[in-house]
Amino acid sequence: MNKAIEIFGNHIYRLARTSPRKALKELSFVYKTAGLKCRYFPSRSLLPARQYMQWAAADSAVRPLIQPDRSAIVSIYLPCEVLHAMGIYQMFPEALACYLAAGGSEKFFIEKAEEAGMPGTLCSYHKSFIGLAESGVLPKPRFIINTSLACDVNHLSFRRVADYYNIPHFMIDVPSRYSPENLDYVKDQLHRMVDFIEENSDFRLNEDKLAEAAGRSRRTLDNFRKILELRKDIYLSDEMTSHMLSVFATHVMLGSKEAEKYSEDMVQQLSRCPRGRKGVRLFWVHTLPYWQDGLRSLLNFTDRCEIVGCDMVLDALDADTGQEDPFTYMADRLLRNTSNGAGENRINAVLKYARELDADGIVWFCHWGCKQTAGSSSAAKKILEEKGFPTLILDGDGCSRQNANDGQAVTRMEAFLELLEKRK
Repeated sequence: MNKAIEIFGNHIYRLARTSPRKALKELSFVYKTAGLKCRYFPSRSLLPARQYMQWAAADSAVRPLIQPDRSAIVSIYLPCEVLHAMGIYQMFPEALACYLAAGGSEKFFIEKAEEAGMPGTLCSYHKSFIGLAESGVLPKPRFIINTSLACDVNHLSFRRVADYYNIPHFMIDVPSRYSPENLDYVKDQLHRMVDFIEENSDFRLNEDKLAEAAGRSRRTLDNFRKILELRKDIYLSDEMTSHMLSVFATHVMLGSKEAEKYSEDMVQQLSRCPRGRKGVRLFWVHTLPYWQDGLRSLLNFTDRCEIVGCDMVLDALDADTGQEDPFTYMADRLLRNTSNGAGENRINAVLKYARELDADGIVWFCHWGCKQTAGSSSAAKKILEEKGFPTLILDGDGCSRQNANDGQAVTRMEAFLELLEKRK
């Protein structure tokens, strides 16, 4: 770990115990400063669009910390076009935990959650989230809204934090199969979500602003389809962090001006990148441990290999972007998400995108505590390898150093890269 990050992490570990408000101010300041640095003093190693998104994501994460009275805690799969239209800021566990990990500051909050009774095997993103709230560092939002999609920890963490803050809580139930009846069912819940917000706050929905947000959302997904097409034939020196930023853009930030600009800029800038390939092309499944030093050294900015795609970035591309009604479009997107329903849905989507991106191999990352990803890993490896894609099942943690063996991960990844190189 970078020495400065280690020092800062130890500082937050001590400060959060005694002065949670001060810890919040210092975390917010560091995140905001890091984002501004990316915007005004960009690195030449990254595309300008990536640099812009680093600022936009940091700004999106800091705003609800500074103005909690205008914010809601949401799950990563919640369609947030309604919130963008109403001027409500969003904070979500994955972003909160990612920024803690980037600053080496996650340890105290995970320990806090475990001391409060959370099992050690629970998802580290959600333990960080619970620890942030119950330590007094995370400010009280107006309400909490989540979906049932994909993540079963949602049912525990969001309800627990809502009870802790004593604030209104709304959940959208997403059936596992697509059907006209289920589309109407989810659409009705999205309408009731608006009623819930208006009943529990002074925020009011402007239909024109919602139409604008939904339009930006549809265009952003269409741009990511273009990005997918471009990445078939383009080599891009990049880093793991970039894919996590794209996850934010195609989820909670979807419908924002920033996400649309990022997607537009990526299309334009990728179009000017050199054609061809260098080294091994990897397709990544699930979240990425972008903070892990050994993997960073092996995978970031190297001609030896590149991560050409991540299934979490692409999981909404099956949505019908031709739907004009915002509520029908959002409901459709939830039901068609590739992580919804049976594990075979996600495996088949991974296979499809690995083919489209001409990947040499697949890394199936089993994030600590994620039962869905770990539970389907054996079936995924069998199916994907039968279809011609060597697959590495890599255990680790997307946001906690306590559950990551850097040396072991590097050894396994190194061996996998050697295998793929021999096959070329």
